[in-house]
Amino acid sequence: MARQHVTASADPRAGTNRRRLAIVVTLATLLTACDDRRSPVFPGPPAVPTPPTAPAVTYTLSGTVSEDGPTGVTPLEGAVIVVHPSGQRATTDREGFYSLAGVSALPISVMVSKSGYLTQSRTMTLSGDTRVDLQISRIVTYTLSGVVFELTAAGRVPIEGVSVYCDSCGSPDGHTFASSDDNGYYSFAWTNNGATPLYVWKTGYQLAGPAPDRIVATVSGDTRFDIELIRR
Repeated sequence: MARQHVTASADPRAGTNRRRLAIVVTLATLLTACDDRRSPVFPGPPAVPTPPTAPAVTYTLSGTVSEDGPTGVTPLEGAVIVVHPSGQRATTDREGFYSLAGVSALPISVMVSKSGYLTQSRTMTLSGDTRVDLQISRIVTYTLSGVVFELTAAGRVPIEGVSVYCDSCGSPDGHTFASSDDNGYYSFAWTNNGATPLYVWKTGYQLAGPAPDRIVATVSGDTRFDIELIRR
């Protein structure tokens, strides 16, 4: 009996797999080449350190404040010194001395004030620790005084215990009361020239004018101003 010869044919899937592998290898090679052609990344320039800011130039301002009055120049306690524009301030001691550290070397204005005194200011530029002595004068004021009375058949009779109020008299800050004594006398110091309203009252009395409790005194220097009341 004759032998039959069977010839094994190649698996077609093997060729397909080899082609796929070749394609993958080719793509990988192309991607690697593209990656190698990317622009190189260079580090940035080193950071430049910021130089430290120079401290502001400042000095100490000091001195005395005194009153230029009729008895001469005397130290003034409680005067307030203010530096603009910084707003720094100091108050004089019993010797009239003040001191302010850390005052700028830029142009400044120095103002000194005290209740009852004229405010003074000075502009300057410090170039070192500086002493500045200042003088201020009192606001000129006058005395307003008089007698509160009732006009009777026997003549003028003083009235004791009448309350008199002046909004702008009696002290640098005003708002002062006076009470007439047994001679009907009242008095206000620290009065300025000009029209000065007075409010007057006592139980059982009123002013002998159009308003029952308000009258205006005209001050011109030291002024005497008598006030008439009538019974209600």
